[in-house]
Amino acid sequence: MTGNMIKDRIQELRRLMAEWGWDAAVTVGSDPHDSEYTPLRWCQRQFISGFTGSAGTVIVTGNHAGLWTDSRYWIQASRELEGSGIELHKTVSVEDRDWMEWIAANVKDGGTIGVDGLCMSMGDAGELQRLTGHRGVRVVSKPDYLEALWPDRPGLPDDTVWLHEDCYAGRSRDCKLADLRKKLESMGCSYMLVSCLDEIAWLLNIRSGDVLYCPFVISFAVVGPSRVWLFAKESKFPEDVREVLAESGIELLPYSGVSGFIRSMKADGKILINPSSLNFETGQAVESVFGADGTVAAVSPISVMKAVKNGTEIKGFRKAYIQDGVAQTRFFHWLESTIASGRRITEWDASEKLHELRAAMPDFLDESFETISAYGANAALPHYTTVKGEDAVLNPRGLYLNDSGAHYCYGTTDITRTVPLGPLTDLEREDYTICLKAMIDLAMAVFPEGTPGGRLDAVARRPLWQTRRNFGHGTGHGVGNLLSVHEGPQAIRQNLNAQPLLPGMVTSDEPGIYREGFHGVRHENMILCVKDSENDFGNWLSFETLTRTYIDTSAVIPSLMDAAELEWLNCFNASVAEEICPLLDAGDAEWLKEKTRPI
Repeated sequence: MTGNMIKDRIQELRRLMAEWGWDAAVTVGSDPHDSEYTPLRWCQRQFISGFTGSAGTVIVTGNHAGLWTDSRYWIQASRELEGSGIELHKTVSVEDRDWMEWIAANVKDGGTIGVDGLCMSMGDAGELQRLTGHRGVRVVSKPDYLEALWPDRPGLPDDTVWLHEDCYAGRSRDCKLADLRKKLESMGCSYMLVSCLDEIAWLLNIRSGDVLYCPFVISFAVVGPSRVWLFAKESKFPEDVREVLAESGIELLPYSGVSGFIRSMKADGKILINPSSLNFETGQAVESVFGADGTVAAVSPISVMKAVKNGTEIKGFRKAYIQDGVAQTRFFHWLESTIASGRRITEWDASEKLHELRAAMPDFLDESFETISAYGANAALPHYTTVKGEDAVLNPRGLYLNDSGAHYCYGTTDITRTVPLGPLTDLEREDYTICLKAMIDLAMAVFPEGTPGGRLDAVARRPLWQTRRNFGHGTGHGVGNLLSVHEGPQAIRQNLNAQPLLPGMVTSDEPGIYREGFHGVRHENMILCVKDSENDFGNWLSFETLTRTYIDTSAVIPSLMDAAELEWLNCFNASVAEEICPLLDAGDAEWLKEKTRPI
């Protein structure tokens, strides 16, 4: 996409803004469900700016166009915005709302801010109105306003819906609905409007391919005392799926009918909504019927229910990481052998090879996100995109970073490994070792029950901070079971988040060190929160590492690690070899045994 093309779109948008009487237009880049990964129909931020990252906000006024995005994307955004006339505004983290402060300071008294109310949350729209309303500024919604510039805009996805079987889910949809209704009753609610796609998929045990890398069904759901109304594209549901859902009291209705249905409801009880994720347009429908007294605004109880994995799901995760361990061992052996042979391979070639090996594993369904295959300086971009034809050639020196994952029938994986391709500089080895210390220190953490992830973030950062290093992204995110590879409500990051880590939560452990123009290092394992012990001081929790892919020790500087860290590393690699070697052919098994020898 050229800069001139983006300039033309911005200019045409300004012409429309003048017709509509808008002083500013906001594009948040989400969809009607507050999704991280959006179907092509709702890639509006990319359409209007050319920026392909997964987080950011675009604001267009009469004399300024800007993109606000966090530190993960600064380098990428600088490249993609070049020649577009759009200015990059740097925010510290994905949660920052600096764009709201900017727009509040740059829209005249009595002005109008236009938003796509289908793709902006009630919470954001309300906060924007709060910041500007005292000056007579209005926030108005015009759903799909970019459609006037987008004649070939994609339609709704049409992938077939399938059932996620109880043998993988661990609990039936009827049991989940019963639990949810008890929670709603305790909150004084008769109804709940569910808008987040992963929550609907989990609650009803349904899956589809509507969202790239996420097996979701584009839908809304209204949960009532005895029935569920599911709003989705009806042609996507095979007859046998419809029959099963009907047995659970789930009625299928057209996707576009959710607001009309809500407006036709009788307010014979309170309704629960999550204003931080429910879109502005649908939220207005709720308010028109239930009013302030009949609406309970709260975090969805489904988020914690979904995040705490049951025994079946945990077994599925363990199995999925064994599958990944086999595929990745074969991949890294292939990579090392190919580099040693002198054959020319690129980042794209490596990414394709890993996909080929994963896809050959039993029960593989899809990748869980776009693989980051990054060599040398490219690895300094935490969310680097590997583009065929523009990718780097791998040379027999320096560091190669691969961040990838997969969906299997029973679990979702996410793993990063940084490996040496040949001789390293002293700084590369030092960064590699210190980053590894950070990951290990978090994996070894023991902490009291009730501890939120933000308090554990410093455990991982301590080795970096002591050597005056840091990284700009979070240390850990939740992972869904055949859902989104990024899920809450828990997180291990510097931002305040009151959600405690609970036994059964699966979270990533992924510190990094990035040196722009030189190299990047990230080590990532997946950790399961488990009960540890109980004594006079209370109940204690710790982590079980689920990942079953070896850690390359050839780049480690042992003198920088303490005895406990070295013992953890050696025990981890030994356990990986013990579990994975029997599943490999003789050549791969012998190679893995060599790679996992203690240091």
